[in-house]
Amino acid sequence: MPPDRIPRHREISSCQPRTVAGADSCARPGLCRLRSLPLFKEVAPADWQSFQRLAIPHRYHPGDSIFYQGNCPLGLYFICGGRVKLVKDGRFGRSQIVRIVDSPNMLGDRAFFSETPYACTAIIMDQAQICFLEFGDFQELFGRNAAMQRAISKRFAIELGQAEEYMQCIATCTVVERMAAHLLACWTRAQRSRKCDEFVLDESRKELAEMLVTTPEAVRRALAELRSKGMIVTRERRVRVINLERLRRGACLPAKTC
Repeated sequence: MPPDRIPRHREISSCQPRTVAGADSCARPGLCRLRSLPLFKEVAPADWQSFQRLAIPHRYHPGDSIFYQGNCPLGLYFICGGRVKLVKDGRFGRSQIVRIVDSPNMLGDRAFFSETPYACTAIIMDQAQICFLEFGDFQELFGRNAAMQRAISKRFAIELGQAEEYMQCIATCTVVERMAAHLLACWTRAQRSRKCDEFVLDESRKELAEMLVTTPEAVRRALAELRSKGMIVTRERRVRVINLERLRRGACLPAKTC
């Protein structure tokens, strides 16, 4: 695919997405989760309405790619629902999951603002709703918005700190501690959405190994050790936390893997 082409996207009808700028972005624009992002909190109502009018929504299926490593960004992506994994191709054809981005969130912003090619490929993990705002429309709407510029700077600073903490975790924590941190983060997300102590691991053992910088066999051993210590019970990919306090004590925190 040429680097300056936007991949074609498959759509699902649940939000009645349009594919042309100027159309309503969603059947329920008043409930858009993106409005809660710090990036948009200081935006005037008229600018927010313009964003909703210009942003192009798409529905994605698990396994779909949004953009590819090495392609040049033509705009900015906003995740309204679902999760996206960022995968970096390395030497000898090996790939590594470097980050998982949950919704609501921005995506591709580092390449967009630095005007450099994407450093990773973005792959859908769940059914996802993602909006795309072209470069020119972003500049017209928000290019001179001081509050948004401050929010973007703060976002980059926070992400830099999280990346440093993640690298420290990889260097100093065991695989079991990193796995405990990952499970704790997944439990927290399940609590936010369903108030439930049980969740499903969406990642395969291979994907977990990439995220935790280890091997699939080490992932299996780590889960077995957490089970033997009475912190969790598992059934296939289902995980139930049965001793939250022990899981917290055994986790390498802060978690940056879920």
